[in-house]
Amino acid sequence: MDLPLGILIGIIFGLVILSAFFSGSETSLTAASKARMHALKKSGNKEASNYEKIFNDKERLICTILLANNLVNILASSIATTILLKFFDTDGIAYTTIIMTFMILLFGELLPKTIALSNADKIALKISGFFKVLMFIFFPITGFLNSIVGFIIKNTRINSRDIDSTGIDENEQELRGAIDLHGDESNKNNEKEMLKSILDLEEVTVDSIMIPRKNTFSLPFNIKYAELLDKLRNSPHTRIPIWKGNPENIIGVFHIRKLLGDRFKSDSEFNLPDYMQKPWFIPESTTLASQLMEFKKRKEHFSIVVDEYGEFLGIVTLEDILEEIVGDIDDELDDKKANIVGVKQEKENVFLIKGTVSIRDLNRELGWKLPDKNFSTVAGLILYESRSIPKIGQIFSFYNFNFEILDKRYNQILLLKITQK
Repeated sequence: MDLPLGILIGIIFGLVILSAFFSGSETSLTAASKARMHALKKSGNKEASNYEKIFNDKERLICTILLANNLVNILASSIATTILLKFFDTDGIAYTTIIMTFMILLFGELLPKTIALSNADKIALKISGFFKVLMFIFFPITGFLNSIVGFIIKNTRINSRDIDSTGIDENEQELRGAIDLHGDESNKNNEKEMLKSILDLEEVTVDSIMIPRKNTFSLPFNIKYAELLDKLRNSPHTRIPIWKGNPENIIGVFHIRKLLGDRFKSDSEFNLPDYMQKPWFIPESTTLASQLMEFKKRKEHFSIVVDEYGEFLGIVTLEDILEEIVGDIDDELDDKKANIVGVKQEKENVFLIKGTVSIRDLNRELGWKLPDKNFSTVAGLILYESRSIPKIGQIFSFYNFNFEILDKRYNQILLLKITQK
């Protein structure tokens, strides 16, 4: 029995509303903040818990939404075709195509998706329970369809390795993108750089930030008590490497604080080993993230960096790693005249920089983007890029900078003038 025209038109509008619901649902469920949903779930929100359950089965969720949406669209178009064929004969097919395409595109796609985008979290929470039930009802069909899709992907060259060839962890990529997205405001720049620095800890090794052996303050094991006190008066350090025989043979670490309050009249009364602890040697390939965890685990702040042959390369402290996150940490003994020790601005875009200055420090403090993959200092950059031992007065141009050698000793670059073009 034919239904009245008014009822059929009402059914069509009802189906278009359902189409709008499914289209908007797809947008809100995929655009909702995963971090916020996870936090709400942790706080005991049942709707957020439902959301996580259905979103963890993304393929089935999308398949369910598309299946339901296509069913209502096809049904609406079929009813519209039946009506218009009665009035316009075969021309009704063309009219149906035009009318239904317009209605579905505007009211079933564009409008609901736009609304869903602006209220994604709120809508996703409200509809997650409904889709949990709908996914269960449609499971036989969606399971069959997903198995076909999986078979096609498995037996063709369409796979995740071909699609994502960046080699970058997807979660880390998403997190970095979120940091950049929400850190565009000027007052958020410091927080943004700190968060990105934390992510970099897994990629940066200790040899990139260590104080090189040549710049390390150390003392001989056979030092006299009076001489030791004299050295300590001019030292800003609380932990000092102790060597025996030659400066590369580190046998312990001297703790100044252990000496506080003790007074000795002669060298015979003073026993240096009483104020030393065993040196903690770490390989140069250790990542900053791993070393930070080890500092916390061992409750120590000081380590000796060695290469694969056990040769002393430098030292790394807890403060060095923290400075990678928050920038330079000044104390009462630090130089207040410059943000980076060894850097002096001569005029706009012109800097006098010591060869031992870390490229990472320059990039962070001055906003530069010099590479530091194969070297860690400015001098290392010059040697690597020039493939030569430069002479005083030589000028090199790399990465939109001019590097002029101002001073050197033997093969070591001591001072440069760097001009940003």
